Amino acid sequence: MDEGLKQTKKEVKILLLGWLAFASWVLIYCGLAAYNQDQESIKITFGMPSWVFWGIAIPWIFSIIFTIFFSLFVMKDIDYEEK
Repeated sequence: MDEGLKQTKKEVKILLLGWLAFASWVLIYCGLAAYNQDQESIKITFGMPSWVFWGIAIPWIFSIIFTIFFSLFVMKDIDYEEK
């Protein structure tokens, strides 16, 4: 199998697993935390409801870190013109 195709498959698998992990985190955490909360006692974290901070803001920050790490250390530039 071509080395470029192997690298591409590796990158796609990592990206899909990352996307699945972050999407699961957001959907499961927000679904459980937002709807199982008493409306009278909403906890506030950094000016927003706690479930928004832990269920949306934190995964967003970690996904940005994941994307930067992936683009700097995992992705490889493959030149197909040389072949």
